Amino acid sequence: MRVVILAGGYATRLWPITRDRPKPLLPVAGRPLLEYILELIPAEFQPVLLSVNRRFAPAFRAWAEEKPVELVVEESACEEEKLGAVRALAWLVEHRALEDDLLVLAGDNWLRLDLRAFVAQAAGQPAVALFPLDDPARARRRYGVARVEAGRICAFQEKPEEPVSNLVSTACYFFPRDVLPLLFEFVQEAPFGHDAPGYFLSWLLARREIVAFTDVQDWLDIGDRASYIEANLRVTGGRSWVHPEAELQDSTVERSVVLGPAQILRSRLWECVVDEGVRLENVELAGALVGKGSWLRG
Repeated sequence: MRVVILAGGYATRLWPITRDRPKPLLPVAGRPLLEYILELIPAEFQPVLLSVNRRFAPAFRAWAEEKPVELVVEESACEEEKLGAVRALAWLVEHRALEDDLLVLAGDNWLRLDLRAFVAQAAGQPAVALFPLDDPARARRRYGVARVEAGRICAFQEKPEEPVSNLVSTACYFFPRDVLPLLFEFVQEAPFGHDAPGYFLSWLLARREIVAFTDVQDWLDIGDRASYIEANLRVTGGRSWVHPEAELQDSTVERSVVLGPAQILRSRLWECVVDEGVRLENVELAGALVGKGSWLRG
């Protein structure tokens, strides 16, 4: 079996903090998100194949030094060129001539589960790890949603208007080797813009049984400012995370993240993300992404 982490996106919803850095390397309580994912992967499942885009390959290469990771670089260099998750996986399978079972994880999800148990429950069948939301309406137009009966997925919706359940995909999949040719068949048939994993799972259901794994302890899809802040708060126990070299004077920083050295003077921040090199003086900000090198005062 090979483990694949897909990390080829551009995270435009988090610009400007991800304009010059890949989202999987954003610090969560001071450590890159990818390190939390790597910790989930048992030693016997390593080394991991990390699929990245050409633009951010140097940053991933620097991070991956002395880690059990093999970089595979797609040719895309901007949002308009990116392959999408299923196309990226199909390209990786072809590029590396893979003939193994695949355990596939997204590089921008923060989750807690036992991957050994996940693979064991799959028992050689396609499988998806699912997380129960407290309110099914939260999945509307946001996540892949599964309806489950007797431990098997009987319906799957990608970003539905009316979710059929509260069980959402955590972007953690097991694909046995005999499913790999179906990736290429699906990519050839899928309409443009419909190659997200949820569309593939819906298509695959007509051809294979899919196991539902629901023993996921925690999960967040880090797709926007709020979910990124929430990941930090879960690691810190509810406290803001402020870089140790940031300077705070007469300021309040609540439910926020300060990524690097910055000056925050006589200011109040609420649910903000502040990049390095920022200087804030006498300001009140709520729900803001403050880009690298910004200077706001008054």
